[in-house]
Amino acid sequence: MKQGIVKISEYKKALESSTFKALENYSDEFINLQERLFPEFSTRWVKDSFHQWSRQYEYPFAAEALDEYFPEKGRILDAGSGITFFPYYLKEKYPDAEIECCDYDPKLKTQFDRVNKEKNTGVNYFTADIKNVERPDGHYSSIYCISVLEHTDDYEAVVKELARITKSGGHLILTFDISIDGSADIPLEKAVQLLRSIEKYYIQEMGSFGLSRDGISESDTLTTNYIWDFNRNLLPWRYPRLMFFKSLSKGHIPKYLIRNLACYCGIFKKK
Repeated sequence: MKQGIVKISEYKKALESSTFKALENYSDEFINLQERLFPEFSTRWVKDSFHQWSRQYEYPFAAEALDEYFPEKGRILDAGSGITFFPYYLKEKYPDAEIECCDYDPKLKTQFDRVNKEKNTGVNYFTADIKNVERPDGHYSSIYCISVLEHTDDYEAVVKELARITKSGGHLILTFDISIDGSADIPLEKAVQLLRSIEKYYIQEMGSFGLSRDGISESDTLTTNYIWDFNRNLLPWRYPRLMFFKSLSKGHIPKYLIRNLACYCGIFKKK
C-alpha cells in the first residue's frame, strides 16, 4: 500500500483487499468479545475501531508493512494503543513475536488481562507516556503508532523516544491526521516539521513522501469531507455543530462544519 497522503483511489483499493477483509472479520469477532468481557468499554473508547474513516486504510497499511518488514520473531510495540483487535490479530499471525501495548490509562490493564485469559494469549500491556517509555534502547524490532500523534502536544519528544527504543534497522510505522484548514491537529506546517523530526532518526522506506499544500489539496485526497458524503457513519463526530462552536470558543474559525482532515501514512527505518 502506498505511503504519503492517502488518496481516494488507494482507499477504495484497500476496501477490496484480502487484508482488509481479514482484519474486518477479526475486528467484528473482537467487538463481540469486548461486549461480553467489558461492556463499559464503549462509554470510554470508540467501540468499533476498525470502521473509522482513516483506520480502514491505516490498519491494512500497518499490517502489510509488518508483513514486509517484520522478521516474524522479535518485539513489536503498539504505541498509544488503547485496546483494539489489532495486537491480537498480530499475535495470532506472529506467534513467536513479543507484542506489547502501551497507553496512559492504567485501567486498560484489566481489560487486556481479561482478553488474554479468554484467548489464552499473551499481549502485554503497560502504562506509559509515549514520551517516556520504560524500555531499554533498541528494544523493539518494529513500532507502530496509529493516529496517536495528533492527540499529543510534543511531536519532537515522542519521535525522539520512539527512535530511542527502536533497534538499528528496525521500523516505525506511523500514521497521523492532518488538518487541511489548520483548525485542528495536526496543521500542515506542523506536519512538515514532524516529518523533519523523523528524518533525524529514520530513513523513509521506498523514498521520501513529503507534504505540500498543493499535494494535500488534490481532488483525489481522502478527507473527512469526502467521507461525510461517502459514509458519515465512519466519522467519530456525532455532533459536528457543537464541535464547530467549540472551535470558535477557542479562537479558531473553522472553514467547514466538520473538521476537514486528511491522513498520512509512512514506514521509516531506524538509522
